[in-house]
Amino acid sequence: MTSENIIQWQEGCKLDISDFQKERDINDSYTFTAYKIEFYPLEVVVDRNDYIQGYKDLTVVAEFHMNESHFHPDYEADLLKFEQLTFDIAELFARKIRKKFEEMKTEKERRFSAYQYEYNVLLKACRAYQSEFRKATNSGWESQKEINTWEAKIHNELNALQKYSIKPL
Repeated sequence: MTSENIIQWQEGCKLDISDFQKERDINDSYTFTAYKIEFYPLEVVVDRNDYIQGYKDLTVVAEFHMNESHFHPDYEADLLKFEQLTFDIAELFARKIRKKFEEMKTEKERRFSAYQYEYNVLLKACRAYQSEFRKATNSGWESQKEINTWEAKIHNELNALQKYSIKPL
């Protein structure tokens, strides 16, 4: 399920400057990618015993929020790759969450609280990974060699979890 203001991560699709649609405050000297790793289906039905109805359909999707993302016009050539990698990291952790959810489904885990717990653990790990990426690349201002090193690392990890990729909903 894609709205006109949300882009779900897809293999081979790259962000474009035009995807960053939030008006930038004149004082903002940076670029910002707003992403979310969203539960699907959006309306998860949970009964009074904390059991998810249709738990086998539960998944997550990495989404880029166009209306919350902005791009500083002076940095087009320098930062678009960094912002794409930020979104790629969101997909990396969406795959890690999907993998964990698949393991839980195999064990016939139906409690929403169990899924929510694992989601929160991996979301926290995603934020730590993003922070490490920002520091190592100086938020995209580091040498192209450093950014290329991170790009290879992220794509190798995505490829290792290829089994857990999904087509956009």
